[in-house]
Amino acid sequence: MTTTRRTPPPVTVVIDRNDDALHTHTALAAHDPAAGRITLHPGPGTTSDTALAHDLLAALGKPPLLPGRFPAGRQPAWEAAIAWIAALPITRLTVLRAHRLTSRRAERLLHLRAFTASA
Repeated sequence: MTTTRRTPPPVTVVIDRNDDALHTHTALAAHDPAAGRITLHPGPGTTSDTALAHDLLAALGKPPLLPGRFPAGRQPAWEAAIAWIAALPITRLTVLRAHRLTSRRAERLLHLRAFTASA
């Protein structure tokens, strides 16, 4: 059986630099993994892309810290996040405070989108 990659759906970006309470509450209220919607709230003060993967796993309701030993202490958090998103019916990811993400973290989210857009 072969799978073909499809083009990822378009990205909608809403910048809310003032962190308007109504927008934040609406995004958090829309969080419903069973319905395919997750809202990611990156941990404040973190810039690590691995920490972002842990935040994503937590938003999915999955354990952010994986058991076992990994090379050079690196947990495969992104691989786990990709696997869970591909396995679950996730169709929408809302990222709060996305304008504060480092370019590396934003790039990781775009890779996540590309990896999970398989048919």
